[in-house]
Amino acid sequence: MAAEALALQPLTLHLQQAARLKELSGADPLLAARLAAAGGQAELARALLARSGGLFDFEESERLLNEACPPELLNAAQDILSSQVTLDHWTETQREMYVRVLAGLLLSEGTGTAESLAAAWGAGSQGGGLWRLPALPERQRWAAGRQLVQQLAGAVGPHCQGRPPVQWASASWGGRWGLRRQLQTQAEVVSLEHVVATLTAAWNWELPDLPGLLSRPLLIEGLETLPVDRLELVTSLLADASALFGWTVIALPGLDTLWPSHYRLLPQEQWAVPQEEMARHAPVTLPGEPLSLPELAARLGAEGGRTLVVLYSRASAARLAGMLPGSVLLSSSMSRAHLDSRMSTLADQAAVPDLTVIATTLPSTPVGEFDRVYHLLAPLPHLTEAAQLSRGPLILFTLRDVALPPFWEKHSQLTAQLLAEGGGHAIHDPAAQRRYISQLRALEQGGRLGRWLGLRREQQFASLASEVNAQSTSAVPVLIGYGSDGEAAIARSREQGWLSRRDLRYAAWVTPMESQRAVRLGDAEPFGSGWALVWKGVYDETYGLAWPLVQAEQQRSDE
Repeated sequence: MAAEALALQPLTLHLQQAARLKELSGADPLLAARLAAAGGQAELARALLARSGGLFDFEESERLLNEACPPELLNAAQDILSSQVTLDHWTETQREMYVRVLAGLLLSEGTGTAESLAAAWGAGSQGGGLWRLPALPERQRWAAGRQLVQQLAGAVGPHCQGRPPVQWASASWGGRWGLRRQLQTQAEVVSLEHVVATLTAAWNWELPDLPGLLSRPLLIEGLETLPVDRLELVTSLLADASALFGWTVIALPGLDTLWPSHYRLLPQEQWAVPQEEMARHAPVTLPGEPLSLPELAARLGAEGGRTLVVLYSRASAARLAGMLPGSVLLSSSMSRAHLDSRMSTLADQAAVPDLTVIATTLPSTPVGEFDRVYHLLAPLPHLTEAAQLSRGPLILFTLRDVALPPFWEKHSQLTAQLLAEGGGHAIHDPAAQRRYISQLRALEQGGRLGRWLGLRREQQFASLASEVNAQSTSAVPVLIGYGSDGEAAIARSREQGWLSRRDLRYAAWVTPMESQRAVRLGDAEPFGSGWALVWKGVYDETYGLAWPLVQAEQQRSDE
């Protein structure tokens, strides 16, 4: 088994040696790390540094580790470190991953985590490896995933510490809401962003999450939507963790792509799609002449039945909601906790015959089907997912009074070209999807993969974490006191002086210019580093932060 062959023996030895060095050093983390370095245990020394704050870049680590140790402790340390295991047969990136996991275990010391996880990795409960299913629409994909959850849960054994035995990661908020609704307690639903941040963790408040992530099988959606350099980096992290610790990772794609060779196709006898979950392909209407928002509103107002409209801009979605009284808004102008509540209400109203939903955040299939889906021209993966919500047509359109986001332009132009060539069939055609990915990668040449892999090989932990998980400069999170949990998140964030990834659930998003205006007017105030804000102004129960724009459009319509 991969864990036995690679990581289990050195892990067990290093944990024992770390415990004895802690006692020898009087629980001084820097001294323990320096003693390990002086004894020739480079990986153990780097991991022990995490107790002093985190995993630093190589130069800073060398500076800290090369300081002299008290001579009377060196001989005692040499006795502790006399048993050594060689890691020379590992790749440089495997050693980097090992240091990160060992650091996470050392920071979990005293909680029973290290012992239980080492037992889980050594018990042979996971087969390990990177696997993938073929591209499937959401209903089929989730049906297959639920079967895998049941199989994997039975194989994991008793090493889950009361947590669900399987993890399921999704790249979209709507997807995570739908998975939580369907899976209940069968699997822990996490974000793809959380998985990437944990695999590249560098600091002592993040590192303890890593061993827990690797202790349970992971189903993962959305890998195929990542830029090629990010996909290759994430694949290298997943592959190293799988090889070292026998971790099972299964990709569940919604779009055909050009997969790295690490992912093996999972044999179909291990999963199957029930007949009632077989996919339907919505007919696609290609964009005509660009519309204005009022023209789009007039068209929507003349149609009955259930309609979903997907836009990109929060402002345009708010304006359209103001033009269509009674419509439902799903927007990042609301906190994610608020969005959860709104989508749950929609799911309970799946049989309502007349309903218009305006979304900047695509819901998932549990909200119910729509008679038609209108979608602003967008990158192909967005359209493929949106089509699955329609029992009628997918109607594509462009707007002359709303600009596309700059980072969508190349993707959308390529999508428009493929749709024009194939008459709209590219949305459902695997060959066209692969051609889209191939052409997109040609446009993305010159990415950051070489630098990122270089940072891994050189054990530049802090730089890698900073670059890969850099916060967006185009949007600012605003914590909303939505319910008691939202108020608790605000209190917790104020106390610790920073906003955790988990508490982003209680944040809405605004542009930097909007954030500056809100602070100036006293509607929001910064805390901690100032990146995130706490909202102090009016937050509407129906429209969230979008209410002023909705209200202005309603007043304009009444004039």
